[in-house]
Amino acid sequence: MKRKPYLFLVFSFAAWLLCAPAEASPWTLPRGRLVLGVNYEFQFAQKEFFGLDGEPRAARAFPLRGKLTSSDLRIGARAGLLDELELEFSVPLRIVSYQSDSVILLEQPATSSLSSLDYFQENVIELARDKVGIGDLMLATRYQWLPWPVALATEIRAKIPTGYQGPSGTFGSQPESAEAFLENVATFVSPENVTDDVTLGDGQVDLTWIQHAGMGFSSGTFFRAEVGYNLRLGGAADQVQAGLRFGQQIKRVLLYAGSSLAYSVQTGRIIGVSVAAIDPELPADQYGGTTNLLLREVRLRSDALNVGGGLIIPVVDGVELNLAYRRTVWGRNTAVINAVGIGVIMQTSLIPEPPSPSEQAKAEYERHGLR
Repeated sequence: MKRKPYLFLVFSFAAWLLCAPAEASPWTLPRGRLVLGVNYEFQFAQKEFFGLDGEPRAARAFPLRGKLTSSDLRIGARAGLLDELELEFSVPLRIVSYQSDSVILLEQPATSSLSSLDYFQENVIELARDKVGIGDLMLATRYQWLPWPVALATEIRAKIPTGYQGPSGTFGSQPESAEAFLENVATFVSPENVTDDVTLGDGQVDLTWIQHAGMGFSSGTFFRAEVGYNLRLGGAADQVQAGLRFGQQIKRVLLYAGSSLAYSVQTGRIIGVSVAAIDPELPADQYGGTTNLLLREVRLRSDALNVGGGLIIPVVDGVELNLAYRRTVWGRNTAVINAVGIGVIMQTSLIPEPPSPSEQAKAEYERHGLR
């Protein structure tokens, strides 16, 4: 029975890993290698986490049968400048939609001269919103300090908004406190004031430092871990970040699973008052004015723990297909996101490449008759 050499398997698997989807990794591309990726992700949620000071920790339904959906088409590229240094760029086209039932929050005064229908048409609150546009640009550079036996790399990443309107309270950035809202409810609770937080992003710049580490084995198994700090400008709360991913290659298919955590270490600035519901399951026709309103002073802060997995399938030489799923299992001030994605990754070389370590190892073993 013929056995493939151990080193040949290690080098082959490492080469396969570094050409995985365009995302953070301790394995950098060799000089002159270019990887292009197109990824579509559909996100949906019917629940949200509050969890700020004094708020319920468990996930709760969006009020008024709300549903949040988002479609992201992200185009990105990675380029190897040196064997140890690479650059990455990506930009998403986003469609964000929030749908919910209409509601009347201010009862018709007895002195009103309007008919019930006219009053309804002038005062009905529509929280449903749609936004379409370009989301946050992402620029990153990674330097690999050590390729083997433990791959180590440092990444500096920048997230840059593209001019869209950032999040605010349900009725805008004013007032900034629940007390001020209650003092003049009739002024703020107006259909033309509704903005809510349906947005293409947080509308501020992030600068992130990440340290990556990973190992690949001849069995086709890999482990990858990362820790980092996200400096969030514009009054947003800074975050510590961590992630873990592992996978197994079975024949030509790679199965993987993992988790990621973003945890805020600051409170973040207040962006407005969000009008939620004391009982989110209450139907719109039973609201009875403002008695079911839960006022929240929302801050530019969010925490999330995501888990997920997927598989990567080689299609033809230089082209791979990535199928993925993830879910937010814990968070604060964030939706309970379920996301499914499909991506296509294509790679090419811009300069003639020398034989890879795996090819050199194979040639050496074959030259000595050790096939």
